[in-house]
Amino acid sequence: MTINVDAAEMRRINLATVLGVIRGKRTTSRIDISQITGLNKATVSYLVDELIQEQLVQEIGYGSSSGGRKPVLLKFNANAAYAIGIDIQITHMTTVVSNTRGEVLYRQTKPLALDGRTSLYQERLVDLILVEVAAAMKATPPSPHGLAGIGVALPGIVNFSAGTVYYLPNASVSDWNLQAALGQHFEVPVFIDNDANCGAWCEFQHRNSRVQNLVHINAGVGVGAGVIVNGQLYRGKDGLAGEFGHMTIAALGRECSCGNYGCWEEYASERSLLRYIRESGGEKPGTASEWSIVEQILYEAQHDNRAYIRAFHTLGEYLGVGIANILNGLNPEQVTIGGMLSRAATFILPEIERVLQHRAILLNKSTSLSIANANAVAIGAAEIVIDQTLFSYPKQGSFDS
Repeated sequence: MTINVDAAEMRRINLATVLGVIRGKRTTSRIDISQITGLNKATVSYLVDELIQEQLVQEIGYGSSSGGRKPVLLKFNANAAYAIGIDIQITHMTTVVSNTRGEVLYRQTKPLALDGRTSLYQERLVDLILVEVAAAMKATPPSPHGLAGIGVALPGIVNFSAGTVYYLPNASVSDWNLQAALGQHFEVPVFIDNDANCGAWCEFQHRNSRVQNLVHINAGVGVGAGVIVNGQLYRGKDGLAGEFGHMTIAALGRECSCGNYGCWEEYASERSLLRYIRESGGEKPGTASEWSIVEQILYEAQHDNRAYIRAFHTLGEYLGVGIANILNGLNPEQVTIGGMLSRAATFILPEIERVLQHRAILLNKSTSLSIANANAVAIGAAEIVIDQTLFSYPKQGSFDS
């Protein structure tokens, strides 16, 4: 396919392509980059020199020679810029500062106790974000490119392109341009995305293997999924992709906050866990802070409280039902599970795997399943900032000089 672009645009695309190659390797050389991208050696050399001048790339010595001069080794400068990532859940907020490789330098988690009324919720949430960003900015080290931006992840339906929150089902918030509300307070760009998308992007970026198709399940107060297809986040036409928490798994099932009946979220979330505890003859644990209730339940299960163990097993079974549907529909290489409920992996993973053996078809039964980084959503929010600022052009394909 031929892409018609002017010379300036082509240079920017090539520059981002070269930077992407260097970023993806521990070390490389100008010759290697030329072979990988198809760009001629002179173009690569010119672009690398520009990246060195911008302090995005460093020369670190010489590599071994297979004949002729030794190649100069290049390394991506991971500390050339930083980004702030914020994971906002119904009960708590996690803020991180990471460098361009997603390595965390600062992390802060705080409980949220916000008024459920829409206007007050929105106003108070913005105030809290401003406070947390101010603290994160103080913790951000100096760097050649400074703070690249701020990424905010939300547990709801979000239009990434517009920076708009369509709907936060557990907070009664809808049609809110959070990007505009925050943007007026900062000189750096602000990006708004769904929490599962951010978790998926983090897990994709940090896979040791070359996984190109991945689904990340974020299970907590609600359930959502982020989908990576051919190395790219798939958000859908209007940013609605991945709302698997609202797929129907019981046609005449429980009513969901979205207005539908029998949604997966009603059977595989924190509130369903509390229901399973009651059904197993147990009681909701007493806790001073609602955001840590999963840890309280997990503590009881680890100390052989049978009602709590049975509740986790039931939760794992229903998580497995939904994941099997996703596997049979998308056939990814990897599924990762994050969110507060992933902390109960000891109890839920065996049940998920058991259900997949019965409900997933053919090779989907052997799809790799793992627990995500505990801070995947916040880190992913920061990494999306870096991707949208320093790496804003596709890294696939070759380009002619």
